[in-house]
Amino acid sequence: MGAASRDHEPPAVPATVAVLLGPVAFYMGLIIPAASTGRHVLLGAVFGVVCVASGWRAIAIARRRRVAVRVWSWIGIVLGGVGLVMLVWQLLVIVTGGAFPAPFWSPYARH
Repeated sequence: MGAASRDHEPPAVPATVAVLLGPVAFYMGLIIPAASTGRHVLLGAVFGVVCVASGWRAIAIARRRRVAVRVWSWIGIVLGGVGLVMLVWQLLVIVTGGAFPAPFWSPYARH
């Protein structure tokens, strides 16, 4: 009874979630539409956070045993993290009314 229980969740499940949600978070951070901005930002933030959290969970479960799981988890974490950064950057541009510089990938950036 006193023994610590081992984690029985397969590490490939959260790694798969991270890899599948990573491109979605990246895409949602790329362009924020003028219509339904709040919903888009909320969904993008949720996808990005779940992507990063599930990637970290897969890495914690896999430890050093499964290299492929760690590689795919890192791919998902990077895509989700970049998506979150792009989303926050564009949100800062919207909230400050253009005082914060527009990102270079935005179609509304002044070059």
